[in-house]
Amino acid sequence: MLAGGAAGVEQADIVVNVSPRETRVAILEGSRLCELLVEREQAVVGNIYKGRVENVVPALDAAFVDCGIERNVFIHVGDAVPYDPVKEGSPKLPRIGDVLQKGQEIIVQVTKGPLESKGARATARLSLPGRYVVLTRDGQAGVGVSKKIEDDTERHRLRDIAAGVKPAGWGCIVRTRAQGAGRAELQADLRFLTRTWETIDEKAEKSKAPATLYEDLSLVFEILRDVVDQRVRKMVIDDRETHDRVLRLLETMAPTLMDRVELYEGQKPIFTEYGVEQEIERALRPRVWLPHGGHLSIEETEALTVIDVNSGRFTSPTSLADTVLRTNLEAADEIGRQLRLRDIGGIIVIDFIDMDRPDHRDRVLDAMRVALHHDRMRTRVMHITRLGLMEMTRKRTDLSLGHQLMEACPWCNGSGRIMEPTTVATRIVNELRMRAAESKVGGFVVLVDPPVALALIGPHGELVEGLERVEVGRAVMVRADPNRHREHFEIIAGDVRKLEKEYGFLTAGDLIDIGPEAVLNVPTEGLLAQVKGVIIEVPEPETISAPVKVRIVKSSRSYARGTAVS
Repeated sequence: MLAGGAAGVEQADIVVNVSPRETRVAILEGSRLCELLVEREQAVVGNIYKGRVENVVPALDAAFVDCGIERNVFIHVGDAVPYDPVKEGSPKLPRIGDVLQKGQEIIVQVTKGPLESKGARATARLSLPGRYVVLTRDGQAGVGVSKKIEDDTERHRLRDIAAGVKPAGWGCIVRTRAQGAGRAELQADLRFLTRTWETIDEKAEKSKAPATLYEDLSLVFEILRDVVDQRVRKMVIDDRETHDRVLRLLETMAPTLMDRVELYEGQKPIFTEYGVEQEIERALRPRVWLPHGGHLSIEETEALTVIDVNSGRFTSPTSLADTVLRTNLEAADEIGRQLRLRDIGGIIVIDFIDMDRPDHRDRVLDAMRVALHHDRMRTRVMHITRLGLMEMTRKRTDLSLGHQLMEACPWCNGSGRIMEPTTVATRIVNELRMRAAESKVGGFVVLVDPPVALALIGPHGELVEGLERVEVGRAVMVRADPNRHREHFEIIAGDVRKLEKEYGFLTAGDLIDIGPEAVLNVPTEGLLAQVKGVIIEVPEPETISAPVKVRIVKSSRSYARGTAVS
């Protein structure tokens, strides 16, 4: 079980894969992959920098700070003031120009990593997380306790201990994993964090902006600090150096956990051995299947993430209402896991199947909150409307798993869809007509994707004559190129005889060979193939497994019809 999880959750296994290119950490609860964390370069979230204000933007009530990283860091006036507006009852904030000026040096901590075109976000209220406590410099000198610690007696005990051992004038937040910890553990944690602050202060005095004052832990040691405790069954690592460093750290931090750490020396890759690679592939797909045949459709956009719940093949033997309820309950449990696994943050809208009964909506809402209870990120869930829509937010600190492991398709520019062949054909005809009107060239060659070629000339070549005489008024040779993208056509203008010589032209009586590689995989009766780009229809066979000899019986510049020769 992860730190802070509810009682009854299965124990967790942590599987660590280290390579020269990246480090991956998988957290499995039971046999299910619930979190996957990837580190390819040192992350900036949690880092503390001495920066210089590059520009102040009154229209945004914000400033941009040069911290020496790839893009300037964004800081809102609410994060630039020394107090927390929420804790102070949301007082009226000053103008950004009254807080920061261009050229001013400021110490900031990154709270949210860069996302696509946006730079990182930062705050001037600094904090350092330890194993049991977070030591803060936010203008508050009090003690807070994690809301996930629900027992009032334990909350008061931890608050009293922390208040007695924290440095004077500092703020302190007791973390969830501190449940059951004593004065010695909290005191040791605070002593370490205080020494770290002293080092940061020394660097700040000596360094000239922009400069890095503190780098948060690398991924493996962040997991060691934030996740590993008595409820973690084992931590398996496939790199000896990392394994030995983890043991050395645990020896001083939590020696009772050292026997949970194992070095993996198997022949198979560690993620294959534990079934993680297959789960990663599933996590990158938009569709997620539910146990009884329903499914989720997950789509991330720049503004929000939309999750659609569908009953699919599932039907209850009792009633439609029971089918809907059971599907939605399964969906709520799986959505909680998928949000953690895919590390989806920001605004999330879930479209559950419509439920007429208010008590059913309440049960699904409760199930959703239970599923999110184990999430280490802060979440907020709103009610379910009569239409089955539920709004929620999940704290986002970095790129989601999909954005880390995938990139936008260069062909569709991330839309996930491309133009239908007839749409492209219409664009080509319009382009040909414009070029014909602007010049006196004898003809055109059009290089296109095979389905677009068929949309231009017709499956049986019935549109060829109209294309040349009526639509364009010039000779047109359509040539199919299976390696060409659907939307990327090319039009070449020139003398008709030269174009026919260069791009091939079949005539009646020609005898040619057609191999299986030339067959076009398009829905049609008979066989369609392309030889040197010319579309050829052979009515007799549906498909071929070996080359066949074909005699051309009819031809035009863009189409030929043949018959198989026995």
